[in-house]
Amino acid sequence: MSLYLFSTMILSLIFLLVFNSWWTASAPFATHLTGMLIAGSTLLSLLLMTALIPVLTRQRLGKIQSHLHSPNWEMEVSSRLSSPAAVIEGHTVTFANKAFLNDLGMAGMSDQIVGMPLTNVVYPGDHARLAALLTNLDEPAKEDTTLRLLCVDGTILSAKLSLSPIGDAAMSDRFLLQFSLISNSPTTGISFNEQFNYHLLINRIEEVVFQLQRGNKITFLNPSWEALLEYTAEESLGKSFIDFVHPEDKPLTIARLDSISKGKRLRCNEQIRLIRRNGESCWVELRAKSSSAMPNEGTSVIGTMTDINEARQVEASIKSNRHSLSSLLNNVPCMIYRRKADAGLNFEFVSDGCVDLTGYDAHELIGSPSLVFKKLLHPQDRHTWEVAHEKLMQQQQLQVVYRLHSRNGTYQWVWEHGTGIYASTGELLAVEGFIATLDRENGDIISADILQQLQTQFAHSQ
Repeated sequence: MSLYLFSTMILSLIFLLVFNSWWTASAPFATHLTGMLIAGSTLLSLLLMTALIPVLTRQRLGKIQSHLHSPNWEMEVSSRLSSPAAVIEGHTVTFANKAFLNDLGMAGMSDQIVGMPLTNVVYPGDHARLAALLTNLDEPAKEDTTLRLLCVDGTILSAKLSLSPIGDAAMSDRFLLQFSLISNSPTTGISFNEQFNYHLLINRIEEVVFQLQRGNKITFLNPSWEALLEYTAEESLGKSFIDFVHPEDKPLTIARLDSISKGKRLRCNEQIRLIRRNGESCWVELRAKSSSAMPNEGTSVIGTMTDINEARQVEASIKSNRHSLSSLLNNVPCMIYRRKADAGLNFEFVSDGCVDLTGYDAHELIGSPSLVFKKLLHPQDRHTWEVAHEKLMQQQQLQVVYRLHSRNGTYQWVWEHGTGIYASTGELLAVEGFIATLDRENGDIISADILQQLQTQFAHSQ
């Protein structure tokens, strides 16, 4: 309308200028009438423009204000932003753009955010800080507020949050929310992708790499999972990790993983058994930790599993051999020992045969300061034993017969056979051997067969 009035005024002025150059007193009346009509039209146009411009200006401003307050405009602005953005009305999310949903792992799930409180995507520990931010919007912020946001898988992202009022800040409770994620990795000038192909690294390592959501649901597995348990990663994703754990190890595994996911502990290291597809059990070393560096945060669990089945079998075999050796030593009818080469000649190890020989238990002979070996020797036989002991200094075997004290106060004749353990310098470090009871009534050492057996065993043990 204003353009039409302006055009009419300009054309009228041009016509008056041209008409004035043709004006003559002898012109017909029609020409004079036409000139007066044009002049009147021009004046009328000027008056209309003067009266209508303020009205049109107010109408235009009203339309602009109405458009700014329109929810469609807010959604349009938010959707066009490449950064994560959402429209907040009060404490409720009324719109969230694609970048906002993608960063929270909720692509295509806007129905779970729109119409819901903003606190649903903010970590509970930061609700008070968010409330303070919404309350103090009138005050200029020195810097963006840092809050922790919750992703759909339970992970936590640190982000810088900013809120801008939409429309009149004093009259409206609608705000435009924007955030940018804070990276915890140090800036090296080289992106992670440029350093190496980490996908290839994860897929090639022998350890199983995994990630669990709340409820111990499996969300990631590398190919080593299939090599370990013969289950493919595709058929295992979405299932509970506990379903693959040996029944006897489930309580411990659940307790450890739940404590990490609930933020009660940051990591754990346990040896557990998993069940293969064929039903066999497999020992693994489970190393799990929280995906968050903050304590007391609910989050997902990430970690590795290492196959230690062969190591466990070797360990079991060693334990079995040790048990067999211990049973053999304890069943031999004599006291097998290892003795220090110190002043008191104290025992480091004695077999269970010490009870029949001396009446003392093994722990008494090893741990009691009063039961020094030399004190158990008969006073008249100490010199004989020391002379025989001197042969050890010359790297010869110890063979001597003497009387040894028993707990019941008596002495019995024994025969000792020992071999020295030496350092590289020739220094005597310890003595290993056995002490057997002599049958003095028959005038003989223990039976020849047993003696030959003991000598053969000690010859092979050296």
